[in-house]
Amino acid sequence: MSSILRSIQLRNSIWSGFPVRFLKQQAGLSTVNLLDPRSCGKRHFTTEVQEHGKEVAEAATILIFDLETTGYFHKDHRIIEFALCDLSGGKNSTFQTLINPERTVPDHVERLNNIGTDLVCRPGIPRFSDVTPLLLAFVRSRQAPGKPILWVAHNAKNFDARFLAQEFDRCSASLPADWLFFDTLTLAKKMLKAEGKKRLTNLEALREHYGIHSHNDAHRAMRDVMILSQVFQKMTFDLKLTNEELINEAMKASEFSKSS
Repeated sequence: MSSILRSIQLRNSIWSGFPVRFLKQQAGLSTVNLLDPRSCGKRHFTTEVQEHGKEVAEAATILIFDLETTGYFHKDHRIIEFALCDLSGGKNSTFQTLINPERTVPDHVERLNNIGTDLVCRPGIPRFSDVTPLLLAFVRSRQAPGKPILWVAHNAKNFDARFLAQEFDRCSASLPADWLFFDTLTLAKKMLKAEGKKRLTNLEALREHYGIHSHNDAHRAMRDVMILSQVFQKMTFDLKLTNEELINEAMKASEFSKSS
């Protein structure tokens, strides 16, 4: 069986049928342990297999991530899609899933990303509490020994990191202390200042600036992760930033508390 066919079958197993059961089986978790993040040890399991040939980060494990949500404010809304990519690449370097928000998805959100209430609020779509232990297991399986996890997102400070922390709070869990968060929006602003130019700093504007092609116009999590993976590397190259400098500028998980 070709690697492409295996990837398609694997993706279909995640996106249809019973994704929670599938991921639970791959993670080696029992039904009893599924909802308890503390039960996750370091386990290797398979999500969608993609090759992403990037250099291995030496100072940290860099995870590019993106969320789709029911709205902008983290205290009032929920995640409906989650995706990440380990920048070091290789097999099992991506993780993505729809999330059941246990509430309706506004029409304007569905028009933006084609994710509606009927798609996510149905049997077989996991709640975030179902995904949490699997996410922790995946991250630990990718983490370099003794190195922190550097989560990278565009507008992480005001959006992605806060939503992620809020969902962990709802599960009575905390973001691990060795998780750091970096906002690429700050890099975009630095780059504009260095160039002395004025232009938009959103992800689509950066994609067009760097000539990155996209096969899909829908605002979906994995699409944005793949775009940001390229944008992030190009911006850090242009600004001559090292991984150590990125870590020094990163935000600690403790900054995204219940009171945030």
